[in-house]
Amino acid sequence: MSQAGVEAAGRDWGLFARAAGYGAVTAFALFYALHFGVGVSPRQASGVAFPLAALPFAVGLMGWSGVLLSGDAVEGFSRELGVSDTWTAESGRQAMALVIAFGAGGMVGAAIAGAPYGV
Repeated sequence: MSQAGVEAAGRDWGLFARAAGYGAVTAFALFYALHFGVGVSPRQASGVAFPLAALPFAVGLMGWSGVLLSGDAVEGFSRELGVSDTWTAESGRQAMALVIAFGAGGMVGAAIAGAPYGV
């Protein structure tokens, strides 16, 4: 397939770092919103924030492997049917990597938020 996308331009590591940072801030804020705003215990807040952050991580891993295994076929099929000329396997892998980074950052953020409470 074409090398005009991500592979030729190089990785935008800042984009992945921002996605991880957004995930960390989101999970951190969710933890403290649940703890102080709703009034649940730190263990319960951690029990909600961490799995919700792990969800996009898991979905991203499954999506990335799916794009890795069948991305070229989907790209060719969608181009042949005229459904999407802009979707590429490279862009699909990058999108799933961003979802993985968001989830990983969220898991770290939830762990950091719960650390002072020992959870």
